[in-house]
Amino acid sequence: MQGNSLQRTALALSALSLAASAWAQSPPAPSKPAVDSIMTTRVDSEIAIDPSGALIDYRSETPLPDDVKTSLERQVRAWRFEPVLVQGKPVTAKARMRVTLAARQLGEERYAVTVDNVTFPATGYGVLPDAPPAAVTISSRKIVAPSYPEGLARARVGGVVLLYLRLSADGRVLEAAPVQTSLLNVYGSDKALAKGVAALEQATARAARSWQFNVQLHTDHPSARDLTVSMPVEFQAPGMRETRPGQWRTEVRGARREPAWLQSDAGNQRIGVSDVDAGDVVPLASAIKLASDVKGVAL
Repeated sequence: MQGNSLQRTALALSALSLAASAWAQSPPAPSKPAVDSIMTTRVDSEIAIDPSGALIDYRSETPLPDDVKTSLERQVRAWRFEPVLVQGKPVTAKARMRVTLAARQLGEERYAVTVDNVTFPATGYGVLPDAPPAAVTISSRKIVAPSYPEGLARARVGGVVLLYLRLSADGRVLEAAPVQTSLLNVYGSDKALAKGVAALEQATARAARSWQFNVQLHTDHPSARDLTVSMPVEFQAPGMRETRPGQWRTEVRGARREPAWLQSDAGNQRIGVSDVDAGDVVPLASAIKLASDVKGVAL
């Protein structure tokens, strides 16, 4: 959403969901490993980069075990970023950064922790000096939570669906595309898990078609990216807590698919379902871009 800002209160689209628990600090070992599962957590920080793209400041905001925190900071301080340009000139810039970590079990109480993804969740260009105006301003007007699939509700299984919405200039949802879905803290056969993913995605996309937004255009020619909103929809079971940054969760994560209307736009952030919390809206474009290849880097 280049130049977009989405101004709204936290949207907890929590129908019922999930036989799961939230863990803090260190990855737990599930009693029975999930099929194709991965453990993830999100680490939020603020960074500053100089006109050449070198990191000049890094401040983590998420509690972590000392060894993970030290290792992550050592990695981040070696990263390079693309220079940020304002009116064609490189500038010093500040931004919010989220690092998603993945942990895979190697043996009893042993884990390999790697960088899963890096995103820049600030909406628009507000982190920059002399920022250009937003192309579009979007806020929610009518959001109704999806119905919880009956079979999953009985089984107390749920998860998170990352949804991309393409809007019209008057705020209607033209297309709703599930980008990626995770079932949380569950195990089972590939076939059964795939059915659970499909059920959550169908329920979410069906509900989203009736959603409405307020759209203010600040340009005569908004792009498809300008009019696209990314939203995670989380299903939660009664008594279960949302996982927040710094807490680990076990995911059975489906494949990520780019919506057809965005496939030709290489400038989008690659946002996955593990990178977002309930209520998050992450812009598809960011003025901050990594020059270093960090995906899969071990801590």
